[in-house]
Amino acid sequence: MNCQVTLLPEKRQGSALAGTALREALARLDMEVLAPCGGEGTCGKCRVQVDGPGLESPGPAERALLSAEQLREGIRLSCQARICGSVQATVPAASRPAPMRILPGGVDRKIRIEPAVCKQAIHLQPQTLCEPYARLEHLRRSGNLRADLRAVTELLPQLPQLLDGTEAEITAVIREDQLLALEPGNTSERCFGLALDLGTTTVVAALIDLNTGRQLGYASTVNQQASEGHDVIARINTTIEEADGLQKLQAAARASLDRAITQVLAREQVDPQEVYEATLVGNTTMVHLYLGISPASLGHLPYVGMVADAVDMPASQLDLHLHPSARIYILPAIAGFVGADTVAAALAASFDEDDGRIRIIADIGTNCELVLRRDERLLVTSTPAGPAFEGARIACGMYAGPGAIEAVHLDGDVHCKVIGRQEPRGLCGSGLVDAGAELLANGIIDETGRLLEPEELGEQVSEALKRRLVPREDGLSFVLAESVALTQRDIRELQLAKASIRTAVDLLLEKAELAAADIDEFVLAGGFGNYIDKANAMRLGLIPELPPKKIRFIGNGALVGARLALLSRTLRQRGVQIAQRAEHLQLAGTPDFQDRFTEALLFT
Repeated sequence: MNCQVTLLPEKRQGSALAGTALREALARLDMEVLAPCGGEGTCGKCRVQVDGPGLESPGPAERALLSAEQLREGIRLSCQARICGSVQATVPAASRPAPMRILPGGVDRKIRIEPAVCKQAIHLQPQTLCEPYARLEHLRRSGNLRADLRAVTELLPQLPQLLDGTEAEITAVIREDQLLALEPGNTSERCFGLALDLGTTTVVAALIDLNTGRQLGYASTVNQQASEGHDVIARINTTIEEADGLQKLQAAARASLDRAITQVLAREQVDPQEVYEATLVGNTTMVHLYLGISPASLGHLPYVGMVADAVDMPASQLDLHLHPSARIYILPAIAGFVGADTVAAALAASFDEDDGRIRIIADIGTNCELVLRRDERLLVTSTPAGPAFEGARIACGMYAGPGAIEAVHLDGDVHCKVIGRQEPRGLCGSGLVDAGAELLANGIIDETGRLLEPEELGEQVSEALKRRLVPREDGLSFVLAESVALTQRDIRELQLAKASIRTAVDLLLEKAELAAADIDEFVLAGGFGNYIDKANAMRLGLIPELPPKKIRFIGNGALVGARLALLSRTLRQRGVQIAQRAEHLQLAGTPDFQDRFTEALLFT
């Protein structure tokens, strides 16, 4: 039997089969009702006001969570109440989700701010003899908190001094069905979280206001593990070859994060005790090292980690000096070399949703991870780009900081753009790509990557540019600035990185039975990927030839994704779904990989 359902005051109407839960019927009318317990009937937060006799009699869950007076007044739990006739329902503000907001960064998507942790100020009245229940229950009733809310063990000894029976205002810090803390007075406006990106080279901590979703500030620092090697293979080997290698790298990761967190909290004048939640992303090796899990299995066939699941644990167990009851959530991984950072970048680029287009995201760093979305299919792979794009193994290479050449243009002579408008000190990744592409376009290097001698160059190359070709002990070099030169070995490193990424892109397209021309959007993520020149990247063959409008930059996608997972329990769950659904392409198992890689070394 079909029954009419009317949503008030919106006056939206629809029908539902008898026996349908009222919450489900309201969802069909585009009205979402909060249900932190997932519709299990344990939290009591999905209350609605009902008019008419069109609901079945209350069951045990409703009678346990609603008083007889509330039931007489028409208050029902929408996840438990079943429709049996025509019904009118009003959803109070307390049972409605927060409005959608635009979250900048990534692809600027609308999200509903629904963090795992929230605060609620409660005015406590003294109990009377007619209220013979525990003080914690009095708190739940006074604040209309979910009925299945339980205090964490650490809080229990503090309850007598916090809930002493006198009239007072108090703030509850709530994480889903857990009461993390009680704070005297109204502190509801100060509720903070951290989004953490544990990169192979760089560590970033972003401070987030959990009430508004606004990023208040961030701090970055070099990953102290770099002293043991610039790539993950070197660090995996350290854990195998040195008795204390794992402990040393774990301590370095934790110290790096602690430094970045301390810096951003001090800068924004936030007490660590006001931070109640953190989300962390990183590649599979970094997450293993941070958790103290040996990554040795990632160093040999079949290149798999010990764990790929999401991790949810007390922050104190990982030496994060935040609120004593703070939690840390680590996003899941997909494969041995496609980690939580890739899942986060996919969230940042909205790859959790199918918009009908064929899209690829490339998160370029020391490793390059790629995700291709076609309809409901997600294909992923990874390739070692090497540390060239982050300044390592480049004679004058450096991080993208003050003094780094970030852009190069040749026009009869060399014109460089330097970060911070300082004297050039070195060359960062985007500058390396520009320099290589400009030398190729001007015929100063050939398609094999060889720097040509001045006498090999024709009249189309100016004398000023020819004079910049200077011999070194290890071969020819091209001088970009007084103390910065690009060597023949640097160009070989650029070729290796370029060939690795392009081969991965081509094989991923082939696996999906697509050509480059089929791509509707190519998304570049990562600190390096955000600053490279589109035309120069295509000129080198780093990415396929596409119309510029099809190429989009989203910055540090991993950090944006960590922020999304911090602010939205829905997107946190979507990250899990991405990890579970993705198909992994192992490049090492592709029969013609080596031939394709060798071909991609050429600048054609």
